[in-house]
Amino acid sequence: MKNIFYSIAILVVGLSFGCHNGEGHLSVSTIDNQSDFKFEAKYAESKTDKLEKYLDSALNNELPLDQHIDLLVNLNGSDKFNLKAKKGWLEISFDKRNSTAAGYKKVKKLTEGIKSKLME
Repeated sequence: MKNIFYSIAILVVGLSFGCHNGEGHLSVSTIDNQSDFKFEAKYAESKTDKLEKYLDSALNNELPLDQHIDLLVNLNGSDKFNLKAKKGWLEISFDKRNSTAAGYKKVKKLTEGIKSKLME
């Protein structure tokens, strides 16, 4: 009886660890209210290179997503957004109060592209 209990406990711990650290996980959240737009993605680290290539082409800038980065990205002179990233995680924050509607649309389109790349 004792051996069965230990076997079940080890199995449960092993399965929960395996499911949590699986390569297929994807979590995307978006907060869009009157003043702010925030996008966060947690994804499999193996997709970092694909995402990096997409962002490099979309922003015409090379971003090392495999490092810890926290930078302000300039869209068109007046519109900026904050990009934080490391392997397996990306966050974009955009202040709608101090930006144009065109800037908001660009950031929203960028995040939709990120989401589609991560879902491939």
